[in-house]
Formats: sequence, C-alpha cells, structure tokens
Amino acid sequence: MGELAVRDRTAPGIGRIVLPGAAMIAITFGLARYGYGLLLPDMQAELRIGADTAGLISSGAYLSYLAANFLVVWLTVRLGPRWAVGAAAGLAATGMTLVAVADGVLLLATGVVVAGAAAGLAFPPYADVVDAEVPRARRALAWSTISSGSGWGVALAGPIAVVAGQSWRVAWLVFVALSVGVGFLAVRRLPSRGAVTSHPVRLSWSWFVCPRSGPLLGSAVLTGLGSSVWWAFSVDAMREAGISPTSARIVYAVCGAASLLASLSGNVFHRLGLRTGYLISVALLAAALLLLGVGTARPLVVVIAAVLFGASYAATVAAHGLWSSGVFAERPSAGLAAINTALTIGTVIGPVTAGALLDSAGYPLVLIAAAACCAMGVTCAPPRGR
Repeated sequence: MGELAVRDRTAPGIGRIVLPGAAMIAITFGLARYGYGLLLPDMQAELRIGADTAGLISSGAYLSYLAANFLVVWLTVRLGPRWAVGAAAGLAATGMTLVAVADGVLLLATGVVVAGAAAGLAFPPYADVVDAEVPRARRALAWSTISSGSGWGVALAGPIAVVAGQSWRVAWLVFVALSVGVGFLAVRRLPSRGAVTSHPVRLSWSWFVCPRSGPLLGSAVLTGLGSSVWWAFSVDAMREAGISPTSARIVYAVCGAASLLASLSGNVFHRLGLRTGYLISVALLAAALLLLGVGTARPLVVVIAAVLFGASYAATVAAHGLWSSGVFAERPSAGLAAINTALTIGTVIGPVTAGALLDSAGYPLVLIAAAACCAMGVTCAPPRGR
C-alpha cells in the first residue's frame, strides 16, 4: 500500500511539477538571462556597444538577479510559489520585449536588467515544491531535471538565433512568445500556497552563513566568477578568433544541448556520492574554460569545450541544489536563494572584470583566468559521506 502511494505521488510530481519547472528554467535562464551573450555580437554591431559597456550591462543583469533572490524568499513564504513564478514569467517577457525594441544602449540595458531578474524569481520556489511534492527517493532525479532546464533553453535559443541571422530583434520576439506560453503553463501546474509547507524557521544572517554553509557559498561564488565569462563572452571570443557567426551560435546551442546530460546527474550523485560527483563536475567545468582559452580558433576543440561546459555547469548547479537541501533543510527555497545570491556575487564581478581586461589581455588569458576560478572550487566540496 505504501509503495502504491509513492507511485501515485511520484507521477503527478514528475509530470505536473518537474517538466513545467524545467521549461520555466529554460525560459528564464536559457533565453532571458543567457540570450544576451548569444546575441551580443549583432547587438554590439548595430548599437555600437564596446566590450566594457557590454560587461557592465551583463553585470547589471546579475545585480537584478541578486535583488530578485532576496525578494523571492518573501514572495514564496508570504504568497506561495505561484506568485513568484508568475512574476518571473512577467519580468522575462517584459525585459525581452524591451531588448527587442531597443534603439540605444539605455533601453537595451534596461531590458537586460529586467529580464535578468526573472531567473532569480523562478528557480528557488521549486526547491520547496520538490520537497513537498516529490518523494525523497526521486528528489535527486527531479531536481537535476529541473536544473537542466537552462540547457533546454540554450539549446533552443541557438537554432532560433541561427535562423534569425542578423535579425536579432526577431529572435528576442520569439523568446517573448515562448516565455508567455511557458509561464502560463508553469503557473497553472504549481500547487497552491497551502499545499507547500516547510518547517517554521526564523531567517537570520547566522542561519544563512554558518560553518556548514561556508564551503557551499564559497563554491557558488567561484562557479559564478568563472562561468559568467563563458555566458557573456564565449560567442564573441569565437567570432574574434575567426569562427563564423553561424558556427559560433551552433556551438552555443551544442553547449545547451550538452546541459541536458545533467538530467542524469541525479543518478550519478546517487551512485558515486555528492562529494565525488561535485568534484568531477567542477574539474570538467574548469577544463572546458581552459580548452576554450587555448583553442578558441580550432572548431573541434571549441565543440569539445562547449559539450564539457554545458554538461558540467548544469551538473555543478544541480550539485549545489542537492547540497543546499541538506544544509538548509528547514526552508529549501530560502537556502537555494542564498546559494543563488552567492553565485550572483561571482557573476557580477566576472563580466565587469573580464570586460575591463579584454583590451589589454585578450580572450585567451581572460578565459584561462576564468578556468582557474572554477578550479579553485575543488577546495570547497561537500563533506565526506554525502
């Protein structure tokens, strides 16, 4: 009888929560957040944006994402996950519309910043929802599937950008249409506020930052530092090295498709342990950035780097989510917001620093430095036995 109850609960959890959740992450991360880096070269050419300005705009989006991570805790606790995810869909559609119609740097930056906040509101609520709706034995699979949604978005954004060509505004409008449809579906599928309960906890600085959370937060900062350079500048780096715009976008899509492999990371973490799975993911993430830095002009090397980056980045994010659910078990959504905040601190610093160094150091050295930041993540690993 107990086994039957688990099966009955698992099917609705996977079908009603996990798949729409992955689609929502695809929209808010893969399109609204990472679409800027994908379409940046054409936007730079038309709107005359320099590398330093592009880096500032990217960091502005991460700042709005940071602010949204603070707001989402209140929204989820007070109003429930539907409000948070609905607001995320609205911000994504509004921000990407502003980007599509931008006639100058100011409107473009405003749109990118608004769209960037969407991801901060969309991701954390699913921590509480998975905890409440999915049986413990299936949570690793459920969470890794939702986390891989960013890969679905990037994999979808690449072909759209290739078809749109230099018409980057058309690509953004397609993104807007997708965000409206997916947002409506995701909100409809989420449980009501009363259906998602968590243990009461008094949120304080000492609850978020403590000896147990220190390595996790440090890992998130380092991952953000290194990975943001890829998301903001990888396409531009390939184009500067002589790879055609279409080929660069195809590689970007390959990166997204490789992220889908992270949906299998739940099984990997279950078999090898969270610590071992995390260390492998971080090492591959650093290797991907190093490969892009030393082989930017070699198509085969770039494709290998894209596959490694897509799979390892999504797996690292999934590991953070699973690790966080143990450290912040009393309120999973607040804990995940804390991890995203730490990740964002790194992603705010990364593009600004990279943009400032590009003129003097060039893409190879900047990418190698980003790889070093990710490699330092091996010093911040889950404790043994996890």
